[in-house]
Amino acid sequence: MAMIDWLLTEQLVETFRDAKAKHPDLNAELEARSPHGEEEVLAGAGTAVRIDATDGAVYLLTPRRLRRIVGDEASTMLTYSDLVGYDWISPDMAEKVDQKNAHFDRLYLYPRSERPIVLDHLGRAVYPALKFFAHVLEYQSQKVLRRKLDEELLELLGRCLVAATEGPFFSDAELESLFGRSRKSLLVVSGMWPRMNLAAPELPRLLTRIVAELPRRIEPASDVWAEWLGATPEKLETAAEVFRRVSMGEV
Repeated sequence: MAMIDWLLTEQLVETFRDAKAKHPDLNAELEARSPHGEEEVLAGAGTAVRIDATDGAVYLLTPRRLRRIVGDEASTMLTYSDLVGYDWISPDMAEKVDQKNAHFDRLYLYPRSERPIVLDHLGRAVYPALKFFAHVLEYQSQKVLRRKLDEELLELLGRCLVAATEGPFFSDAELESLFGRSRKSLLVVSGMWPRMNLAAPELPRLLTRIVAELPRRIEPASDVWAEWLGATPEKLETAAEVFRRVSMGEV
């Protein structure tokens, strides 16, 4: 914990200091001795970043948690050890371009086993905030996940994504009805796999559904199955279940 505190303190300071240097009017201030900071982190430095949202809300980022200030009190919205994913603008990848102008300064944060937290009206501060939360996941989730997931498992799940999105096995309407995603959105996931946020909470559900549907569309004993998947349905089911358990913190 102490090492992660130190790393995230460094990233918090560096990220917002650089952003402020490039944009002096940034609606965020780095406070080395914030009264709401983590007193025991880095010899009581109390490092925090205050973000004044454009709708009047005030958020506080510390090396350990996200807090909201009301009056003189700061209440915890999220402890970073519970963070498993985030989205920018919209949870739906297909909507990100369309909503960029209207909602460019919105973040969705996904705590483990809790409802998403929506941060809106972050103004220009959304960009350093995005960068910082990426580091939070990198240090606390992504590296842990990648250590627990072997390359064969990731390759098998990647083949499932490719078969579902690039193969002739599902129509556009079926992708929407079965998986709740457009082909365009699923192609983004498939194309980025596994160089993406593997802790995103929707991924285990998506992969489990795809693995369950593929044997209903392709005969597992056929040459087509061997060409696209190259492993038994049981092995794919095991890969999806291992991914679910690891991403949910069960193992």
